[in-house]
Amino acid sequence: MTADPDDSRALDYGVLAALGVLVLLLAGAAIAGLLYVADRFEANEEADEASSGPRPGGGGPVRTGSQANPTGSQANASGSQANASALTAMQARYRPGPFVQVVGLLPRGIRSLRRMAAANRGGHTVDTPWIVAGAELHAGSAPPGGEAGGPTLRLGSRENTSLPMTVIAGSPADLQIVAGPGAGPQGAVQGLIVRFPGYPGYFYLPAVVDSELGPIRVAGVDEADLHFGIDAPVYPNGTPVDPGKELVATIEVAAVDLAGRVSAFARRQLRVHPVGTGDLEVTLSMSEATDLDLYVVDPTGVVVYYGNTTAFSGGRLDLDANAGCGSNMGVNTEHIFWPPGRAPAGTYQVRVANFRSCIQNRPVDYRITVRNCGETAVFSGSFAGPADSRTCDVDPGGQRQWCQQVVTFEVTPCAPSSP
Repeated sequence: MTADPDDSRALDYGVLAALGVLVLLLAGAAIAGLLYVADRFEANEEADEASSGPRPGGGGPVRTGSQANPTGSQANASGSQANASALTAMQARYRPGPFVQVVGLLPRGIRSLRRMAAANRGGHTVDTPWIVAGAELHAGSAPPGGEAGGPTLRLGSRENTSLPMTVIAGSPADLQIVAGPGAGPQGAVQGLIVRFPGYPGYFYLPAVVDSELGPIRVAGVDEADLHFGIDAPVYPNGTPVDPGKELVATIEVAAVDLAGRVSAFARRQLRVHPVGTGDLEVTLSMSEATDLDLYVVDPTGVVVYYGNTTAFSGGRLDLDANAGCGSNMGVNTEHIFWPPGRAPAGTYQVRVANFRSCIQNRPVDYRITVRNCGETAVFSGSFAGPADSRTCDVDPGGQRQWCQQVVTFEVTPCAPSSP
């Protein structure tokens, strides 16, 4: 019996239709499954992030050290490929001297130090210009301090509270603190609360954490350094400070123990000193009020320093600290800058000289911050010997007694969008 051609075609169409429906069902199930997996992954990721976040006042320990935050180079390398490439490029451009240490290389400047608490990522963020290295920024008010049986915190011996601390916008500053445990088995310090009165939000800093500016160890040591800064001089209401005007502010720090008890807050008055800004800025800060001098050699070989405060290339020394142990005492900061569009491309060198000791030849630590087309490089060194009033107008090479080569670096023209 011969099959009807029309019946055969109808059968073929029915099979194809059934297969099409089956394919659609399978595709829909696959898409739904992928969406479910993605949703669960995102939820788990947020839960992990929240569970590892700090709980100031919550009575529980937090993850510390490399668990909480990776080191500076790890943080940059584990971010985007662009950040890793930028860090590699910075490492090639900045060549430290023989007696200094690289504190941190920040491709996006000190703004890369700011971390938002997990609860704020993807929602409302806190609008503050202040930054604390290794800390997370939280919305709302900080927990009250001074709880009975809680930990203790005071400023370190290096802090001269009779004078405000000088802060330069865009350059990290250090506050020395001493924390002690609270009473009982949960009295160990688990972290710090840092706030800037008048500005919204507060920071939580684990007691042991690696930051882009080096490790911070509060628990189990006599003294520790808190690294902080301000991205730009801005009043608490968000209004920028007029050029040439000083911004007066306060930093307050308290310790939190494992029981969630908060110590009384220690206070330090700050003044954000008005300095010139530009594509290239070099800042010297020193640990004590003594007469160290900053030198920057431009690509033409001209040296900008206290004896030549303005160069033809545009470089200018606009802040000279503790000059002759009698002028600008206690400022402890020097600053040289090139205005926007004026820094010539080429090789620069930074030197620091111990010109005159105002501290009976005691050792002194210093820090150099280079801001170059939006990126920031930080270096540290020290002098242990007597001062010398000679001019450091030649490369000191391998000597370290009174004048040191800090860093040699390259400057290329800044992109128009660079801050």
